[in-house]
Amino acid sequence: MNIYIKNGSIVYMSEGFFHLKPWSITLKQAADDIIDQIHNVVPNLEILFMGSAALGLPGENDIDLDILCDSKDLDNITLSLTTILGRPKETKEYLTSWEIEYRGVVVDCILSDPKFSHVTTQKKVFKILKNSPELQKEYINLKEECDGKSYTTYKSRKIEYFNKVLQENA
Repeated sequence: MNIYIKNGSIVYMSEGFFHLKPWSITLKQAADDIIDQIHNVVPNLEILFMGSAALGLPGENDIDLDILCDSKDLDNITLSLTTILGRPKETKEYLTSWEIEYRGVVVDCILSDPKFSHVTTQKKVFKILKNSPELQKEYINLKEECDGKSYTTYKSRKIEYFNKVLQENA
C-alpha cells in the first residue's frame, strides 16, 4: 500500500478488493515481536504501530509500522534493517518501505524522516481515533459498507473520512 500526502490530506493508492477481517490478538503479538527485533538491531529508533490493527479494529489484518529516523541516517538504517526485513520494496530519497509476511500477517514497514513523510498527519488521525470510541464506530461502519468493494472505493471513502476527522478536530 502506498501512502501519500497531497495538499495536507492523506492519499492512498492500491488495487484489488477490500475484504474486512475481524481483529485478532495475533496482530498485536506479531507487531510487538517485529518491533523488538528492530530495536535489537537499531535500539534508538522510534517505531509507531498504527492503523486498524493497533486500534484493535477489524480491517485488512495487516500491520502498519512507521519507523522514524533523520534522513541523513536513512541509508545506514536501511542497510541494518535488511537483516530483519529483507530487501526493501521501495527506496526513495527520504523513505524506504518493506512489505513482508510474518506469521501469516502482512507487515508494511516504512522507514522515513517525519519531516518529509506522511507520519505527522497519520499520527494526528490515529490519536483522534484512538481517543474516540464514537469515531471508531463510524470507521468500522465505513469498513463494513466497503466490504467486498474495490480498494479504490474503500481507499477513497477512507481518505474522505480521515480528512473529515482531521478537519473536525483541527
